[in-house]
Amino acid sequence: MTRSSIMSVVLAGASALAACKSAGMGPETRADIAAQMKTAEAPIQACYADALKKNRRARGVISLRFLAEANTGQFTGINVLRDEPADPAITQCVVGEVGKLKLSKPTSSAVLIDQPIRLMPSN
Repeated sequence: MTRSSIMSVVLAGASALAACKSAGMGPETRADIAAQMKTAEAPIQACYADALKKNRRARGVISLRFLAEANTGQFTGINVLRDEPADPAITQCVVGEVGKLKLSKPTSSAVLIDQPIRLMPSN
């Protein structure tokens, strides 16, 4: 059984990026954020798979708010706004994976990003 068949991690795409708090943020920056979050999908699935081994009922949304730093694009200042799984191991792992990311084309000003991540087991 593959990881993708035992769980589902949904990184809300364009709709979540509409929540980005930066005046004038263009479609290129939104696409870059979505692409970077997509690269974190497999590691986040691994975090969730580990948690499911201990608690088969773990599920819910983890909503994060973080900055893409000006000039570097590094994702920093990650705050958890919502933690439905209420499993510190999952949350810490997810935050750690997002903290490894940065924009491939950094902007000249910081970008505030709200990103929900839905975790749920598949059948």
